[in-house]
This record gives sequence, structure tokens and C-alpha cells, in this order.
Amino acid sequence: MTRRDQELLDRQLRGLCIPQRRDGTMILAIVVIFLAGIFLGNLRSAAGEPVHFNSIETALSAPVGSNPTVLR
Repeated sequence: MTRRDQELLDRQLRGLCIPQRRDGTMILAIVVIFLAGIFLGNLRSAAGEPVHFNSIETALSAPVGSNPTVLR
């Protein structure tokens, strides 16, 4: 590339405005949306009936009638 080519390229690119990346803003937006989802999910679950189990075995057992498949 000659000096003249470089000058022409510089003039062409001078009008081209490349915005800076704003990674911090995107990360903050994702964190805010995540926390809002947790908050709204907590509000929604608090409005419903609480689930009570008689024992830990009941809580950890599979539902009646389920047929889990075993991967081998």
C-alpha cells in the first residue's frame, strides 16, 4: 500500500464512526434482568400454596407412575 492509498483510506474511514463496545453496560443489564427474574419468581411462588413433604424420602422420591429410563 502506497502513501497515497493510505491517505485515501484514511479519508474514507474518517467519516465512518465505529461506536465503542460497552461490555460493562451489557453485563449490568444481564445481571439486572436475572435478579428481576429471581425477585418476580419469588413473588409468584409466595402467592401460591406452599408444598409440604412428610419426610425427606418423600421429597426425594420419584412421582408415582413415573418410569425413569436408565442410560447405559
